[in-house]
Parts: sequence; structure tokens; C-alpha cells
Amino acid sequence: MSPNSWFSQPVFLPGGDPEAMNEATLAYPGQLGIRFAYIDPPRSVPSGTTGEGTAKAYKLVKTDSTMATAPYDGAVAWFSDQANHVVTTTVATLGRGRIAGVFHNVVTPGYYTCIQVKGLSKVKLTDASANSTGVGEFITGSATNAKAVLVAAGTAADYPALGRGAGMLNIPAREALVDLDVPEVL
Repeated sequence: MSPNSWFSQPVFLPGGDPEAMNEATLAYPGQLGIRFAYIDPPRSVPSGTTGEGTAKAYKLVKTDSTMATAPYDGAVAWFSDQANHVVTTTVATLGRGRIAGVFHNVVTPGYYTCIQVKGLSKVKLTDASANSTGVGEFITGSATNAKAVLVAAGTAADYPALGRGAGMLNIPAREALVDLDVPEVL
């Protein structure tokens, strides 16, 4: 039995890695918007510091061709057309409340990719956000394109949370380890 589980039918991913997908077209267009669980890399020992070997959930999406900032590893994604599963790194398109997930690769704007929506993930923070350990704090999308911000424990979040902080991966680079929990939007 495979270590991977699927919320519905199996998903076809060219190359087999949701964190490396950057495709101009989809072999099966009906799979756009599907959410699925995946262990990357499969059958490996879980790592508490990077999330490798732990179950993660992804969503197959199309990137907006008019993004101001191209996606990169740890970039925050917002919906620009939620009904059609189109995401962007440009926060002003529909606002900070339309959180979609996190990118894990460089994606050509207008192409298809998978964004992570659940599980341990690297997330890029704003420069002002890395003055804490991040542990247990809410992580929300910031007003800066493609970046997130820490919300101190005991403080109400103004916008939907990406998840909870699990620590800082790289303080000078402003990279946090986040336990993502992006709600499913139908």
C-alpha cells in the first residue's frame, strides 16, 4: 500500500513532485482545484525541522499571469479568482482575507502548480516579523506581496491564519517553519 493518501481520485503530477510542478497545461484539466495528501519524499523518516517525510496537503492551482512578484519557495499565495482556482502573490488583488496556501517552487506566472495547504512548511516573513521564535504564534498573510507576518500569542488576528508557528528556520532570511492549516474553500 502506498504511503500517500488522496482526498479523491489520484492526481496526475508530471514528474511526481507537487513541490516542483510548473506546467503550461494540465494533462487532466478536471483535476484543477483538487486537494490531496502527499508525503515528500515518500517512505522517508519524518524530520521535525523541515517537515520532510511528514504528510502534507496540496491544492492543484493555476497561477495568475499578472502577478507583480513571481512565486518562490515559501511565498504566500492568495486567490485572485477563487471559483477557477487561480492564485497570485499579489495581496491587493482580492485582499488579505483570501489566503490560499504557500508556494514551494519558482513558477512561471500563468502556469499550473501545487500550493501547500496543510502540514509543516517554510514560509517567508516580512522583515519586521522575525524578532520572535514564532512558536505557537499565528501566521497570517501580510500587506507585502508573497510574505506573511507573525501575530503575537494573545493578540487577535485581523485576517485568516495560514497556520501556527513551529519555530524559525532562518532568522536572517526571515523564514519560519509553520504548521499550515488553510481552510478548504469550495
